[in-house]
Amino acid sequence: MTNATVAIKRCEHYDPELILKLLNEMISETAFPDVKGKKVLLKPNILSGSAPEKAVTTHPEFVRAVIRFVKEKGASEIYVGDSPGVGSADAAGRKCGIREVVQAEGAHWALFDSETPVPCPEGRRQKQFYLASITKDVDMIISLPKMKTHEMMYFTGAVKNLFGLIPGMKKSRFHFNFPEKDDFAAMIADLLDTVKPVYAIMDGILAMEGPGPGSGYPRQTDLIFASANAAALDWAAASIMGYNPEDIPIFRQITDRGEWLSPDPSIDYPFLKPEDLVISDFKKVHIIKDNGFFKNAMPSFLYNGIKNMYVPRPVFKADPCIVCRKCVEICPADVLQVAGKAGSKGKKIEIDYKGCIRCYCCHEVCPVDAIAVKRRLF
Repeated sequence: MTNATVAIKRCEHYDPELILKLLNEMISETAFPDVKGKKVLLKPNILSGSAPEKAVTTHPEFVRAVIRFVKEKGASEIYVGDSPGVGSADAAGRKCGIREVVQAEGAHWALFDSETPVPCPEGRRQKQFYLASITKDVDMIISLPKMKTHEMMYFTGAVKNLFGLIPGMKKSRFHFNFPEKDDFAAMIADLLDTVKPVYAIMDGILAMEGPGPGSGYPRQTDLIFASANAAALDWAAASIMGYNPEDIPIFRQITDRGEWLSPDPSIDYPFLKPEDLVISDFKKVHIIKDNGFFKNAMPSFLYNGIKNMYVPRPVFKADPCIVCRKCVEICPADVLQVAGKAGSKGKKIEIDYKGCIRCYCCHEVCPVDAIAVKRRLF
């Protein structure tokens, strides 16, 4: 099992020199890998080309500090990249400010425009992934997540951040193949076991609460996290947000396997401790508990009907919608379409709820917050 020690420090500003100083204090307790002479891929969260103050992406100044940190430790080459669900990584990188930082710091901007097969023989849901080719060209991968809520998985951090190593629209196919939360979480756990990131550093200075990961609200939390164990780091961050990590599907899958975390894990915190940092009014995504009893006990048509009413769904708001079609492009179930005549101001997005798999990909990529996620009875 990877070392389950998580360093947490207070950090109130995106000052690269302050972050660098704190990281140098944290690594002595968290088994930072020897990067001297190594090619390192830094994987921030670049969900979309959103401004840093919206807390959608890892902050560019946070990325700057980590580049300097890894360079200071002797890495021979540093690559930085991600693959947004929709649109160009180049465009998203420019808009969120990360690409400019990468170039200014002398690192390499990595485009995930080609892929390579990577076997996962022990995978429970996935026996092989097609990952960005850069993953085979580097010696190690460090995850740089943003501390955020997530409508489907409830929480997203260093582990879920690895999903961006799958290029472009290919990610949506996984949502279609694994529409149930536990199945999708099992696939993410397979991905963690395949990628095996050597370290994780989380940007929790400005976090996201509410309907994350793309349409939530910035929340100043003034924290940074570092660990050689990505799952343990996420466990700590989720706890501070007020979640019981055992209720989150990804953690259930990871602890069941025992490689990264055991059930009821014992995690060392050499600096700040999560129980002293819990944010009681943090706006979390409501967790729907389902142990599978009703699915197994009911006829599928009845279960699906109840699920259709009970499980929150994407609801499209016509007023802010700009009909950019990003939601239509990413929808893995192909249940969205543009309605209305060409050139008409009355054009809108329509959804077939019977086929909707509740992956909330549309909600993640909407650039104008025109999609809400809520329960509706009709």
